[in-house]
Amino acid sequence: MEPVIIKGKQVNKPLREESKNMLTMADIIEGVNAVLNPGKPKINWFAPADDAIAAVHFKDGKFDEATSNKSVRYGGKVSDNEVKNLKVVAYKGNEGAIYAEGAGTDVTVDTAYISLAGDGQGIGGPASGASAKYNAKLTIKDAVIDTSGRTRYATAAEEGAVLKVYDSIITTHGIPYGEGIERPSALMSTPPPPLEMDGNTRTHCSMSNSSTYFYNSKIICDGWAALSTESSEGYVYLEANDCDIVCTKNGYGAYSDPGCHDFFNNCNFDMARMAAILAGNSDMTFNDCYADCGSYFALSHCVNGWEEEVAQVNVNGGEIHTKDECVKVKSHNIIVDLNDVKIESEAGILVHSVVNDDPCTTKVTKPVYGVNVFMTDMEAKGDLIHEDTSRDMWVDLESAQLTGAIKNANLCIGTGSKWTATADSCVVLTSEVNIAQIDALNGVTINAIAGSSGEYTLASGGKLIVKEA
Repeated sequence: MEPVIIKGKQVNKPLREESKNMLTMADIIEGVNAVLNPGKPKINWFAPADDAIAAVHFKDGKFDEATSNKSVRYGGKVSDNEVKNLKVVAYKGNEGAIYAEGAGTDVTVDTAYISLAGDGQGIGGPASGASAKYNAKLTIKDAVIDTSGRTRYATAAEEGAVLKVYDSIITTHGIPYGEGIERPSALMSTPPPPLEMDGNTRTHCSMSNSSTYFYNSKIICDGWAALSTESSEGYVYLEANDCDIVCTKNGYGAYSDPGCHDFFNNCNFDMARMAAILAGNSDMTFNDCYADCGSYFALSHCVNGWEEEVAQVNVNGGEIHTKDECVKVKSHNIIVDLNDVKIESEAGILVHSVVNDDPCTTKVTKPVYGVNVFMTDMEAKGDLIHEDTSRDMWVDLESAQLTGAIKNANLCIGTGSKWTATADSCVVLTSEVNIAQIDALNGVTINAIAGSSGEYTLASGGKLIVKEA
């Protein structure tokens, strides 16, 4: 018997056209002031306190003892390029542990115990557990860094610095928050409500052309964020290898802002909320990672004003479990590239695109790249639902078996792939498809647009109704 072939509809897919515009620190500060502090003098919300001081301060290749805070240092041997067995305990928000700045600075910290308490200010700087800035290089080995207090960072990298952390535990606790507890009034000290989380400090932050690497370490937060990014100034690189990344009460595992590139290899994400958030033109790659998430695996959104921005999340191997949708897309162009990954959602939804209710969302005035979902060499159960009225969804299956509904998407079913619909679905078939590659449960109807028409009863009893474009 001759196979039944459905001719696909020829569809012109919008080209990927990322914005090359990058938010500078000045852009971020101006935007924050306009939204959160209208009509008042401009404030750099990222700047650390003017009187912040570190226990050990390195500048331009030298240990600067005169500007170091010996009163909070309880042990350790310090030279221009090495610190051994450092012990720091501080109770004031302007007192930190390690601050490295200047292009000539290249310091290795071998074994440290750092305990900081008190509310901080801004991001990074001398009041952090360990911070690198202005092209300095800072390497941390075998350290425990524990902070308590609002906006109290354990580690930070910015302004071209390179930070490397090996075999360490870094933890932030913030201050009490939750139901019945008032959110702190200080601006930029809590996550924006549209991010669907709570908390008041981040464990690590990478900014402004810096590069950060974590190896065999534990990064833990009570809320808001474990690994965060802010204004890239064009390029930020963040990488974690063989790490445990934990949010105990709330918050996300990692963020990728415009111009930021995050890579995670063999990491374990144990999340109160989501593992990843992507904004604007950014990307994240997960290789052989495990993620257990209290809400989504990834949340993406665009609030930067450039409608052509495209984010990309790549997942190669590993395992993902989520309570809500695996990937939630809020008015954003994105590539979701899933390759040989075991993925499941308790809500039964793999990808869900919606119109963003954030008042800062980017408005769309022209055809844009849309939501692109690629599934390769894998089997998955769950729905793909597109409810964003400003852009299209495109789904490509290549050697993939998908069981679930697909609603309002352009669908390409490649070689060795099969789709079984579990609920009524609506698609545009963009490739030539053998009818044996499509199935639907009894009582389920698939409405499709293609290059030919016909009605078919499928193997499991469902119906496929095809209308010619």
